[in-house]
Amino acid sequence: MFGSGTLIPEPFFYDLNRPKEKVDQIQATAVTIDKKKYYFLAAILIAAIAGLISQYYSYLYDFNYAYRDAIYRMEAARRFFDSNNPGIYNQLGSVWLPIPNLILMPFAYFDYLWKTGLAASIVNLPLFVMSSAVIFLSVKRLTRNVIATWFGFLIFVFNCNILYYQTTAMTEQFYLTFLICSFYLLLIWSIESKTKYLIYSSVFISLGIGTRYDAWPVAIVSMTLVFLICILEKNKPWKNLLLFSLIPLSTISAWLLYNWIRFGDPLEFSRGEFSTLHQLKYYEEAGRLLTKNNFLLSAKVYLSSILSYSGSFLTLFAFIGLVMYMLKNKFSARSLPVYVLWVALPTTLILLYKGQLIIETPYSEPAGYFNSRYGLYLFPAIAVFSGIAASYLLSSFRKSFVLLLLVYVFVIQQMVFYDEFPDNIPALAEGEFSNSKTSENLSKYLKENYNGGKILYDNVIFALHPWTGIDLSERINFYTFELGEKAVMDPAKYVNWVLFYKNAPNDKIYESLKNNPAFLRDFELKFAENGVEAYSKK
Repeated sequence: MFGSGTLIPEPFFYDLNRPKEKVDQIQATAVTIDKKKYYFLAAILIAAIAGLISQYYSYLYDFNYAYRDAIYRMEAARRFFDSNNPGIYNQLGSVWLPIPNLILMPFAYFDYLWKTGLAASIVNLPLFVMSSAVIFLSVKRLTRNVIATWFGFLIFVFNCNILYYQTTAMTEQFYLTFLICSFYLLLIWSIESKTKYLIYSSVFISLGIGTRYDAWPVAIVSMTLVFLICILEKNKPWKNLLLFSLIPLSTISAWLLYNWIRFGDPLEFSRGEFSTLHQLKYYEEAGRLLTKNNFLLSAKVYLSSILSYSGSFLTLFAFIGLVMYMLKNKFSARSLPVYVLWVALPTTLILLYKGQLIIETPYSEPAGYFNSRYGLYLFPAIAVFSGIAASYLLSSFRKSFVLLLLVYVFVIQQMVFYDEFPDNIPALAEGEFSNSKTSENLSKYLKENYNGGKILYDNVIFALHPWTGIDLSERINFYTFELGEKAVMDPAKYVNWVLFYKNAPNDKIYESLKNNPAFLRDFELKFAENGVEAYSKK
């Protein structure tokens, strides 16, 4: 009324006969609202700055392509228009769900953004800020305590693993954002009973379903909770269940239908040649799937992943918060939505025990680094329930003592992350561990010496860095439809370059050409390092 910046309620200005006590109450409320507004804006600014700084350092040290999967993810987004068989339908994929690829696609179109990895940075930074802001709002709504809200928010924003993943083309930031937003909107719906929040939550969990299969059990649990809440609140359970379930179930059905039409099997993504189940046979034969049918080892491996990604102090803090929350609320209707954040815990344990997932950390059996990031999917629960634990402590002990304890826990955890950098940041450590220096050297060689023509190689075995500048349409592999089969039979007729990884047990290009007389006659060795070889046509 008197300027867009005022937060004082309008009636204060036109009812001048209002008693002074009431006027003072309205003014105090306005000041409180004003503080809340600026707290939230400050949280967004802090998240944006932290994200930008991480983006800068990841780009500066080439960490954004440390994971081979980050290269593959960017290729999957670019392949819609840069491939031997372009098009949405042709390149939608199967094992990898399509939402991240479709979102990255318009940015991956630009060569500079693709080569540098900035295409992913442009998308992930706002997603990181968004998820951080919603964590802030979630803890605020659950605790109504300023200190607890800031504690939960800050441990989320400054988790070095999340800061790193939001700089890459990996799907972690996509999934965490969709999960957090879906949970928060479900929480608001349970409190306010407004249908729009239920539908918004449904939309976000559907985006999660199209991003990672980890969201599928979350969606099922969310549907169950919606039904239970409606029964407890006597609020049209079947109608609300239908409203919430329609979009997620349609998303799953559409994916099954696509796999059936495209590949002839609705479950191609789960049992096809490139599926995780198929790959796990290799790990089991190699003696690396020791968690199968061993619950104690599964729990040990998963716990080590959670502790390394979330921090021992904060994980303990969160479990204390969970116990306090359960004792206080006793599974009342409005207390149920927050439990969806914990779905990753039983789901991952079951998958490990059943032998449908492999996780390797420096503390697992065998030791290593592979899929350790599954521990990160529990971190939204860790952040939120650490805030809840802080609120209970603040209400039970002297404020100054609890505040000092919270600062101590936060600072110690950050010191642990940065001690012996980057070894104690498992996201970075796994990227460094899995990064192939030989593949990187091959990419550098091709960047300097590639002079056009198609390249034949098994891209399942190793990845070429995007900064080689070689278009995906110039790359042929064993599975490039008829072209791949023809190139393997007579490479000189179809390609100018052939790449091998001789030490790999399943390099199909090497196995097909190692004794091929035409190949040995028409190509000469140009690069060799640790079993990786590059040949050019004579």
